[in-house]
Amino acid sequence: MRAFLYCRVAHDDSFALEHQRFLLQLYAKQAGYTIIGAADEYGSGLTLDRPALQKVTDAVVAGKVDVELVHNLTRIGREWGMTKSYIDLLTRHKVKLLCIRDWLLFDENGAAPILTIKNAECPL
Repeated sequence: MRAFLYCRVAHDDSFALEHQRFLLQLYAKQAGYTIIGAADEYGSGLTLDRPALQKVTDAVVAGKVDVELVHNLTRIGREWGMTKSYIDLLTRHKVKLLCIRDWLLFDENGAAPILTIKNAECPL
């Protein structure tokens, strides 16, 4: 499965970004995913108009991604309607959104709790 990692923090905090990326890389490795890209950024979760998120979106639309990994759902957005519109875009392109800290998987069937994926424990 081809995975794209997305990390975001609201303020300039390189440790938090590095920590998110480390956890996502660890999860992807344990799940047997192939990491095809990663994007990190500082920015508000009140808009989807963010350069790193656009990088992920471009890969999704191009058909290069099977699953987008995020630390938690708030990394996508802080407002549910906006976040749901992004999830809808992913599912239209048959891409799953996996939130490792929230233990949630969003796909064409909606949201579902996850326990493990191929023996990959969530590295909290």
